[in-house]
Parts: sequence; structure tokens; C-alpha cells
Amino acid sequence: MCESLGINTVSYDTVKVWFRKFKAGNFDIEDKPRSGRPIEIDCEQLKHIIDQDRNVSTRTIALEVDVCQKTIVNALRRINVTFKFNHWVPHELTAEDNRKRKAVCLALLRDQRKEKILDRIVTCDENWVYYNNTSRKGGWSAPGESAGLVAR
Repeated sequence: MCESLGINTVSYDTVKVWFRKFKAGNFDIEDKPRSGRPIEIDCEQLKHIIDQDRNVSTRTIALEVDVCQKTIVNALRRINVTFKFNHWVPHELTAEDNRKRKAVCLALLRDQRKEKILDRIVTCDENWVYYNNTSRKGGWSAPGESAGLVAR
């Protein structure tokens, strides 16, 4: 009968269930709590996890907090945190390395003034060395915040 009128049977069955509830005197329209994973996560707890390890994946967070991964992704979007890859820098130098580099450069300039040693340098064909840095990682950071640096 319902199909001939063009009414969806799922909605008709739902109306029948609600009608029975109302007829019995139950006017509560709220859903009853169900078992399963919670669909909300505490944003402060999520920020604390990210502050401890900026390279943590959404899957790892989901396993730790016992919620689905999509819930973590939605919560990270709500607190405005994005995943950015670190920037490569040529070298990560210590203060001692900087001091040594400066001393060598000054010595080369001093020797150049005396003997013109840079004129004796012979250059040849260039060789390109391809560098594969597999340790480059990303991390979670706020929109205006830097992702971090990795020595190349």
C-alpha cells in the first residue's frame, strides 16, 4: 500500500515505531545511549599528545585514545592543527663548527692576499650527487607556526 503511494518503506517503518512509542505514552525523542567507541575526544588531551610528540600519526593517536581515526582527523581540524613537513637546511652546525668555519675562511682570505692561491684552483666537470634523506619527517603545527628544521 505504501509503495503504491510513493512513500519510502524505511520512513514508513520509522513512523510506525514512533507512533507506537507515542501511543504507549513515551514522548521521549532523544536517542538512548549505545555501546561502542565514543565519538567525541577531549581537545586538551589531543593537544597534550601532540605536544609530547609532534610526529605522531593519527592512527597512533586513535589507538591510544580508543576512538576511530576519522574522529581524530575531525578533532585536529577543529583545533586548527595541520601536518607540515620539516624544512631542509644544508647543515646543522654547532657553535664550535661555526667558529672553525669562520677561522678557515679568514685564513683563506689572508693567504689569497699574499700568494693568490685561488688562481691555482683547477675546476673540472660538475658531478651531481643525488641525496636521499629518508629521515625527513613532518609534524603537527598551528597555521602560523614553523614545522621545524632537518639537517640535510
